[in-house]
Amino acid sequence: LQCFAPPTYTTMNLFGNSTAAPSLTESIFGSSPSDTDNPPSNNDLFSKSIPQQQPPSESRKRPRTGKRNTEKPSVEKATSETPRQTLQRRQTQSQHSVLEQFTISAQDYQHSGGDDELYADVRSLMRHHGLVILRNALSEQDVTTITTIADDTQRHICDALDAKKIPYNSSVANEETETFVYKELAVRCKGRMDVRYDYDDNVTTTTTKQQRQLPSSLIELVDNLAASILHGAEPPSLVYSGWIFSHPGSANQPWHTDGSPLFGNGINESLPSYAINIFVGLHDADELLVLGPTEFVVGSHQMDPEVVMDTMIDTAVPAVIGKGDVLLYDYRVCHRGTANLSSTLSVVPSSSSLSASEVVDKEDDHDETSGEGVVRKVLYQMYARPWFKEHLNFGEKSLFEE
Repeated sequence: LQCFAPPTYTTMNLFGNSTAAPSLTESIFGSSPSDTDNPPSNNDLFSKSIPQQQPPSESRKRPRTGKRNTEKPSVEKATSETPRQTLQRRQTQSQHSVLEQFTISAQDYQHSGGDDELYADVRSLMRHHGLVILRNALSEQDVTTITTIADDTQRHICDALDAKKIPYNSSVANEETETFVYKELAVRCKGRMDVRYDYDDNVTTTTTKQQRQLPSSLIELVDNLAASILHGAEPPSLVYSGWIFSHPGSANQPWHTDGSPLFGNGINESLPSYAINIFVGLHDADELLVLGPTEFVVGSHQMDPEVVMDTMIDTAVPAVIGKGDVLLYDYRVCHRGTANLSSTLSVVPSSSSLSASEVVDKEDDHDETSGEGVVRKVLYQMYARPWFKEHLNFGEKSLFEE
């Protein structure tokens, strides 16, 4: 603990004035622990000096940032579930009240408070809960553009795997044999691909670099969101950008955090955020319940990971995001991707916009791992403080080498 609480001493600046030297925490994070709940102004997100700001006003109802709701979802997770039972559990848990505490809508800030208040609220919610859902963050056109890039990427990667007869979601493969890494992608869990956004830097594809550019509105939004959470003397860095493709019949991921703790002895849980991931929603919310939402243990960024995985998993809730929604979560939050059920269940949009979509069972003899169904696509971007280094588990050999 003395590492982050060194004795205060003084130093002389160039003009001969005696000033208190910053603590090690301030030197690393650009702010002291007590500053972390005071969001920066949007105008100062990239400045060298971050001024203090008063807490957001209560003129508009927003999710609470006080005592966290630790009530467990009212459903027990069965050790063995049918796809229909799994879907019903997801639907029930997606209505849990804890989700309301960190869910906000970008539209609420268009006429009240603006961007400054939006970024301030996101930072406060992230600090307390470890994740934030921002509804209606992107336009329909932006979602279409991103989805087109995702489809082209997924098709190109799968064609290359098929050409080399490498199974990635077949009925004969299992979680042990169907894991592999290349320079461009990694499959660490059955049916789930992690693909670098720049996978084709040295490969000819049907889509040009210019066509693969993400919308400028998305880049501006996520840059500012990351800067508001990871504020400090220097702006955060975009460490990595990629795609997650979860194929029909994919398996549940093991529960995990995205990296190992920086420090032990409880220090890591008390630190401000030093790395975050941002997901962009490309599916309707009803469809995502079938395709497999990501489940999170809310607030686990401030807990010992081993304790969370031993005792807190049954408190997890699915973060269901729709098209154009953005999900942000702290690198330390315990989570997992869930199985894609679309090989046995499918979503049929209702003819009425006022009623929910219907979910129907496919034929009983349908092969759950045949690949028929819908691939869940996620664009994700990882941001971190400038000093943080991420060690990604990708291979050295290219998938496109002969």
